[in-house]
Amino acid sequence: MSLLHTDVEVFLCVSETQSFSIAAHRLSLTQSAVTKKIQRLENFLGVDLFDRTKRPIELTKEGKVLTQQARLAREALQRTVGEIREGAFLRPEFRVGTIESLSKCFLPSFIAQVRQEASHVFGVTGTSQMLIRALQRRDIDFAFVSHTFSEMSGLSRRMVFKERSVLLMPRDFAQRHTGSWTWDEIQFCGLPYLQFYRDGGAGRLNDTYISLLHLDIPSRIEVDSSSTMLALVSRGIGWTITRALAVLQNPEKAKEVAVLPLPAPELARPIYLVTRNDESPHFVTQVVSVAEAIFKTEISPQLESIAPWLVTPVD
Repeated sequence: MSLLHTDVEVFLCVSETQSFSIAAHRLSLTQSAVTKKIQRLENFLGVDLFDRTKRPIELTKEGKVLTQQARLAREALQRTVGEIREGAFLRPEFRVGTIESLSKCFLPSFIAQVRQEASHVFGVTGTSQMLIRALQRRDIDFAFVSHTFSEMSGLSRRMVFKERSVLLMPRDFAQRHTGSWTWDEIQFCGLPYLQFYRDGGAGRLNDTYISLLHLDIPSRIEVDSSSTMLALVSRGIGWTITRALAVLQNPEKAKEVAVLPLPAPELARPIYLVTRNDESPHFVTQVVSVAEAIFKTEISPQLESIAPWLVTPVD
């Protein structure tokens, strides 16, 4: 949570974006709510903070002074909070979000590691986009996501793991094939391609990959869940491209599918820890350390048990 008054935080966001509408989107507020907060602050101070006749809007002389002082106050508070947290891995509450593929194999272990250091632990799963929005709204403090997010004002990211993508086929079907699969063989194998929901992270990643390979692979089935996808493959409905962690999420189905290397080129997905810039760097480093240890000591051995090649270094 921010220690600054919410009206001041909204003012800083508007001053940085020079737009009421962009600030409203970034703060997950309506534009009218942002306007009311700015007007309330202006009424309290008895001055206009923005010149609304300009496009984009500009700060008045008084607005520039307040921006400078509010930023200094925010930085001072951030340093103070960081100093308080530096001494120990301690928070009154710990709010973390992860993508779906981490909800079983990673999140329980992560919560177990931090639960003794907080009075309350809150864990939530969702898409990378949902988690980033929750982070910006300050609904959560840490997010483990799989999207690079080139536009992340006020946020920082650290890569904690890189997972391979895999080819999933029905086990019995794959066993009738000798040697490694080629893309030509996959395209004309007689089974349809099963598509992840195109607006989701997995769907976009697969679409981009297939497009770069200039492959023409029509899809007649589209789902948004890795558990549904593995169930379809295990029933012989088709084949798909997914990530290694999705297999760990569904161990009951993993034994019924063939987990195979993709034909070249390699497709890997980084997992990032994303935090707000006002988090203590020392604390973020500790969280990264916990996450990396879980991937190394718990998740990698499980992946190796499925297929040894899954844990070899990814370029």
